[in-house]
Amino acid sequence: MQHHLHSTSRAGHKGWSAFARSLPVALVLSAGAAFVQASAAEIEVLGLGTFRPPTPERVASVPADLPFSKADLASGKWSFIVRYEDRTADSDFEPYVGRYGRAIHAFRLTVGSTTIDLPVDDAELIVSDGGLGFPERESIRIQTRAQTPYGTIQVGWIQTHQTASRMDLRGAPGLLASDAIPSPSVMAHLPTDRQFDRFLLVRVDSPSQVQPLLYLSSSQLSVSAKPAAGL
Repeated sequence: MQHHLHSTSRAGHKGWSAFARSLPVALVLSAGAAFVQASAAEIEVLGLGTFRPPTPERVASVPADLPFSKADLASGKWSFIVRYEDRTADSDFEPYVGRYGRAIHAFRLTVGSTTIDLPVDDAELIVSDGGLGFPERESIRIQTRAQTPYGTIQVGWIQTHQTASRMDLRGAPGLLASDAIPSPSVMAHLPTDRQFDRFLLVRVDSPSQVQPLLYLSSSQLSVSAKPAAGL
């Protein structure tokens, strides 16, 4: 079963069909001279894996209008697909934080046999090269959220790197040389020392409850990246 939680993608097209568009080369005029900006590439990150199913008691308490059925949650299987543009401009002025709020073109999540297309209006791609007040930590976060009748759903593919010595990782010393969007292979798999530093997160919160309605997190995923052109 497939659910659509959004109506419009950042590219201005509706639904998953926005992926089929081609991206034109932009012509930038400056000081009377014309410069050709390199054509942006659309990249697809794909993850497939498993999670520990919630307890039967927890599953029984999940709202009936949640898009994922009890069978979906009991399956322990999930996947995600994210499409992003690799030449998006950084909107954060902090020198070690790259915030690419318009980079995400689509975010699809499948739990069990149910697939939802998440909105990208509030999606973010954040690259921290020792920024955000934590010079000893690097991270790549692809995340989005949506308001629904049952509450707020948050989904994210999160990767972090921090050394045991808590050394300053800003610039060359770390795995990330800067806060620019890294290569597709790094977007899919930041080569951290610990598998648990890379995980997929799904959380559903209700304004009337302190505890989340649903919280799923797992590092048991196989993630890859490839150019999305021609798909």
